[in-house]
Amino acid sequence: MASCNRLGAYLPHLLATLCSLAICLGAQGAWASAGKIGIVVGTARISQHTGQERPAQRGDDLYEGDTVATNTNSNVQIRMIDDAIIWVRPDSQLKIQRYRSDQHGAPKNEAVLKLLSGTLRQVTGSIGKASPGDYRLSTPNATIGIRGTEFDVTFATAGIAARLNTQPGTYNRVFAGSTVLEGPSGRVTLNQGEAGFIGMAPGDNPQLLPRIPEFMSIQPNAAQRGEAAPTTPRSLQISVRLGDGEESTVSSISSRDNNTEQRVRALEGERASLGFAQDPAAGKAARVGARPASQSLFDVVAKVSGNKALLQFMAQSQSVGSAGGQANKVVTSLSVNLGVWTDVSGQGLWSGSSANVISSSSARPHNSKIYLKVDDLSR
Repeated sequence: MASCNRLGAYLPHLLATLCSLAICLGAQGAWASAGKIGIVVGTARISQHTGQERPAQRGDDLYEGDTVATNTNSNVQIRMIDDAIIWVRPDSQLKIQRYRSDQHGAPKNEAVLKLLSGTLRQVTGSIGKASPGDYRLSTPNATIGIRGTEFDVTFATAGIAARLNTQPGTYNRVFAGSTVLEGPSGRVTLNQGEAGFIGMAPGDNPQLLPRIPEFMSIQPNAAQRGEAAPTTPRSLQISVRLGDGEESTVSSISSRDNNTEQRVRALEGERASLGFAQDPAAGKAARVGARPASQSLFDVVAKVSGNKALLQFMAQSQSVGSAGGQANKVVTSLSVNLGVWTDVSGQGLWSGSSANVISSSSARPHNSKIYLKVDDLSR
């Protein structure tokens, strides 16, 4: 009986502890990173969900409840957790109200953003493409629904409208896909190459504009400097594969199972890293779990021009088996067609005779080939 009484006295404390733990875990889930700042041009600030404010810097994580605000002549690029890309333009404020992905542990996809003032451009990520109904961007007087697209939105306050010589309200321009501009009194669907507007009066209806407003063709601050507006970098996937030259096809990705294919995602113009391990004695890439005799590490920067990808490799090859390793820096440029496996075995990084350069030390050099492919994930 005494033990039962002690248990009864202990249970309330146990329940209180469990409740506190659940609250903490819920708070941590709510404060999971929603995105990361990729580029800051000029000066900007972050008003955090915790109530603090700090300068915006490249690499900063953003969380639900955070607001990004840019100054005059400033731009901030944000990469969201679903690979959506957002440019916050000069004199603008964007609040991340909710942003969760089922690919990052959330029960379902949720993307809720609010443009408080100014202009943004967005290229939607996996949430907007796979489940557009879970995405919502709003302004103080309108809501924009999307269907896997790239678009600009401007909320022109009275002050912004005066500088732009236009009416206050929400403007939406579509570059790819379509959007739905909606207000209290109706909605209008906008397709590629179209722009819409809804004014601030309570009875104003969304309308399709007869032409693209001039300020949505060139950003006003850029126009004052005689410069073009910054473009949104593409999201790219770079794949390198060590394969057999006698194979009839190189489109299979089954080689990833034995560590002979590497993939990396990167924004256009930004540096990414690739690494390959090779066993020269076997003349092929080392399998997972095996100790490699050599390892090649590459930094790569890719840019897109038309249907081609232009790549620059900065390679550092390290011999794992030697004492301290050896560094061999190489700079190589390659051009390949987008979305196509290309044999680059005899080019650049893979044409040397050093055993530290991938595939060149193979006991069967006529069978060992290198294939390269770049996919544009923004399309």
